[in-house]
Amino acid sequence: MVKAQTRGRRGLNRDELLETAFEMASAEGEAGFSLRKLGARIGVDPMTLLHHFGSKDGLLREIADFSLKTVALPDPSDDWKADLGAVAHAYRDLARRHPRIFHLHFRYHATGARDHAASEVVHRALRASGLPDSTAAGLGLAFFAFVLGFALAEAEGLVQPLSKTEEAELTALDPDAFAATRAFIPAFKTLDSGATFEAAIGAFIDGIALRCDDRRAT
Repeated sequence: MVKAQTRGRRGLNRDELLETAFEMASAEGEAGFSLRKLGARIGVDPMTLLHHFGSKDGLLREIADFSLKTVALPDPSDDWKADLGAVAHAYRDLARRHPRIFHLHFRYHATGARDHAASEVVHRALRASGLPDSTAAGLGLAFFAFVLGFALAEAEGLVQPLSKTEEAELTALDPDAFAATRAFIPAFKTLDSGATFEAAIGAFIDGIALRCDDRRAT
């Protein structure tokens, strides 16, 4: 006798599937996530999940976009500098909330509707800065590359005060060949990742403003 496949709870909808998938992936990470495990948790056959999302990759993309519901994405305003800063902080906040799935935002050009909404804020801000579209489009990509890269590095523990082992390694460097690196050791030991992020995103935005000022002066 062939065992009937479970059909899951009556009325289970796509949004419920996605919310459960997000919670599972955020808690266990991509390595511990599978359609089989998700189906078992919800009580549906994995083929049901494929019917809704097409593939595991399609589901992961939607999980990444769903995660943006957990942070405050700004609406466009009349202050382009503030808008860029607000988007940057939202994605950094996302990485800190969900470090086990944040890397998914590197896998896709855009994860979906929420990601496109954030991109629209950035694109409007860069156009409002006065730069031509040919320049602003590239800077928009550079903006997200920096913000996502910093946020992921911070989530992975790469932006943090120097450990004793790391300090010993830098101290052992040749003092003539690595004079600048050794000079930074005290600063590395007291590194504040939040202050570093503020300084870096501020430098990015100030650089855009400077380019705009240069264009007006010519």
